Amino acid sequence: MRTLDRYLISTFLKNLALAIVILVALFIFQALMGELLDKEFTSSQVLYHRFLTIPEIIIQMLPPSVMIATVFTLSGMSRTNELIATFSLGISLGRLMSVLLSVVFIICCATLVAQDRLLPPLFKNRMTYYWREMKKKNDFFLDSKRDKIWFRSGNRIYNLRTFDPKGQVILGLTAYTFGDNFQLAQVLEADRAVFTSEGWRLESGTNTTFVGKDSAPRTEKFVTFPIKIEESPKDLQEIEREIDGLRLKELYAYIKRTESAGLGTKKFEVKLHSKVSVSFIPLVMAALAVPFSTRGRRDGGVAKDLGLCLGITFFYWLFYSIGLSLGTNGALPPVLAAWLPSIIFGVLAVTLIARRKSFS
Repeated sequence: MRTLDRYLISTFLKNLALAIVILVALFIFQALMGELLDKEFTSSQVLYHRFLTIPEIIIQMLPPSVMIATVFTLSGMSRTNELIATFSLGISLGRLMSVLLSVVFIICCATLVAQDRLLPPLFKNRMTYYWREMKKKNDFFLDSKRDKIWFRSGNRIYNLRTFDPKGQVILGLTAYTFGDNFQLAQVLEADRAVFTSEGWRLESGTNTTFVGKDSAPRTEKFVTFPIKIEESPKDLQEIEREIDGLRLKELYAYIKRTESAGLGTKKFEVKLHSKVSVSFIPLVMAALAVPFSTRGRRDGGVAKDLGLCLGITFFYWLFYSIGLSLGTNGALPPVLAAWLPSIIFGVLAVTLIARRKSFS
């Protein structure tokens, strides 16, 4: 038994590694071609920026890679009559499945940890490199935390409670202006900052100025106050991209903060649940691959196996994308939108496996 388990696991892991390498290489190649042809950035910048995305791409390619590895492992054993020999020894398909799915489950758990621990700091590094080295905006820095959003531009540091891209409104803004030697010169606090045709306008707040070291700061209240912010609402939409750099608990806190401001959170709730659900898609893909790869000796060989995997993967991601869209639009609850495709295909996999006569 242990010898068979080791053989099955080692074959599966070899096929998995090969599938990941090929799919990641193809993905990076097609992405690089488009970026290099644009000639907006230098080749070295494009290559390094794409290099920073490799861990994220590996996680994206993991579900189809697991399906390919499962199909190739079991169908390969079927074509060489190893499955028949295994069944003749009284070892059922269920026994083989339990070994494979246990390995895949461990991979899924590791993926979830990587989603929460590894990808967020890599995302921040990638975005910092993009703005400072590629865009040459050394004075622009954006960081989203659980309870605040900070960004720096020029001689100002801004603290935002939340940003509504649809209404082009910042809710809860504090702007710190610094003079020479990084001395604090002004603090503007406002309930709202609204973008108009003339630029940004603060509403309902206070203006505190610091004249000198020995002088007390002067604070004045205002109803409206014009402020020059170099960044437009389009630039601040990077805040939404920064959400990908948040850990699960930070994203949850961000959702609560945005919800308390009276803004819609469906998009972020779907993203939160999808970060978890996508980590366990490989488990469904592996289960779904079993009944299609144990039909006995089949014609078509590797080409047929690969075509089968790509076809199933396409339909799965189609349903998954539709589910996320329905959740974002409010047609489905976010948790259901993220998990419904996996539930449907999981039930399908269990049904097909149950119909296998060799399953016991």
